Amino acid sequence: MRRARRRGRAKEAAIIVAVLVAAALVVVLASPRHRAFYLGAAGRAEERAVSAGHSLRSIPLSRMSPVTSAAATPAERGKRPLVADAQGRLRVPLADEVPPRLPAEGVPPGWELWQFSGHGEVELVRSEAGVALRMRTEGGSFALYRSVVIDLAEFPRLTWAWKAVRLPAGGDVRERRTDDEAAQLYVVFPRWPSPRTQSEVIGYVWDTTAPVGTRLTSPKAENVRIIVVASGHAELGTWQRFERNVAADYQALFGQAPPRVGTLALMTDANDTGSAAEVLVGDLAFAKNRP
Repeated sequence: MRRARRRGRAKEAAIIVAVLVAAALVVVLASPRHRAFYLGAAGRAEERAVSAGHSLRSIPLSRMSPVTSAAATPAERGKRPLVADAQGRLRVPLADEVPPRLPAEGVPPGWELWQFSGHGEVELVRSEAGVALRMRTEGGSFALYRSVVIDLAEFPRLTWAWKAVRLPAGGDVRERRTDDEAAQLYVVFPRWPSPRTQSEVIGYVWDTTAPVGTRLTSPKAENVRIIVVASGHAELGTWQRFERNVAADYQALFGQAPPRVGTLALMTDANDTGSAAEVLVGDLAFAKNRP
């Protein structure tokens, strides 16, 4: 039975990584702007063909189906690039359109949901820190993801805020059998020409047990590197703000200059520990280096 459980967890981990990479692949294939940004001349030629009335045929990437927001079709998502504000920040919208009444249940426009196991709840809420995404589950595992196009040479710093409400009991990112975290933020780097096998991922997590500063290769996926940015219950229930130089983290973790960012993913899970997790996330942005 233990072997069966281990095989099940390994299969789930493989699916999670495949989904994150597939999400990045879908983003690039679906958007002429993304193809031109990542693929150079080939992408621009394809963009001209699409503009002339030709379209890509649908490519099935997985037997799993994401629950998509109603904001846009895959071909429409990602066409509008993020524009820097007065502070030089590229703000990542928590919703492409904020409903007039909050809380609003369901996947916010601009994001997509992958439910890996169990049941998860998502809603857009108004908090003391402003509009935020609330993600919670009891014994489940799921992720929200959206496309972005970020050149870390210009915008290397990622800033965000989150408030952990409930941490998975006994969660520890260092062990496969307890790899549950309420708050997880993943940066996905599509690698061409083989994004399925060559893409890299950096994950920033709030862990129940592992100390702040812990860095490791995910026990479930070789191409995912994890950095623990918060730990334990001391700050539970309070908003915490974080800033990471993603370009520097990538250089340190993968030993080379980073490619462009293609996808951001937010995840919460409590399936390995069979417990519960809840987090609020807000104020996602990429920023230039300070003078």
